[in-house]
Amino acid sequence: MTNAISLPLPVTEGGAPIWETIRRRRSIRHYGEQPMPLETLSQLVWSTHGTSGRAGARELRTAPSAGACYPIDIHVVANRVSGVDPGLYRYLPEDHALLVVRKGAVGQEVAEAALGQSMCAQASVTLVWTAVLPRTTNRYGERGRRYVFLDAGHVGQNVYLAATALDLGCCTIAAFDDFEMNRVLGVDGEIETTVYCASIGPLE
Repeated sequence: MTNAISLPLPVTEGGAPIWETIRRRRSIRHYGEQPMPLETLSQLVWSTHGTSGRAGARELRTAPSAGACYPIDIHVVANRVSGVDPGLYRYLPEDHALLVVRKGAVGQEVAEAALGQSMCAQASVTLVWTAVLPRTTNRYGERGRRYVFLDAGHVGQNVYLAATALDLGCCTIAAFDDFEMNRVLGVDGEIETTVYCASIGPLE
């Protein structure tokens, strides 16, 4: 895939103790200026919603999903990541890669869509999660839409714990202008719509 960036393989063993990580988890809105290593970004996106195994023909992810529908997609807004141009990328869990959407100072656009929350532009990365609604409604009908918010919560908790284990600051964001955030991402707001975000960066 010529317009995709392959990510380093994630570490799947060892790491910070789980009970200590849960105790240390806090929302942190101010970050240092050093770039995030690509290996760290790889670990973050895999921990958030990457592929962790298979059940027959079905892929399993690191975050649970009702009926294994996995309606959540991850958009990576890179501000300062080593070896990655600033811009907007879409995470491809099956390939563990970043698909280039567009380059430029997208972090500032996200900050404005998030009602002026400057941490979206200051952070090394901001992850923006969208829900692809037909993935749930195909199985559950209109009831499936309620499961989207459960899935977003699971993904959000994963990124908090992963960031804490990696000694990074993280803050999830639910206050944003839906129309503007969808416009920044280039999604239609009907089939696919923004549901949650998180800014992540090094501790000051």
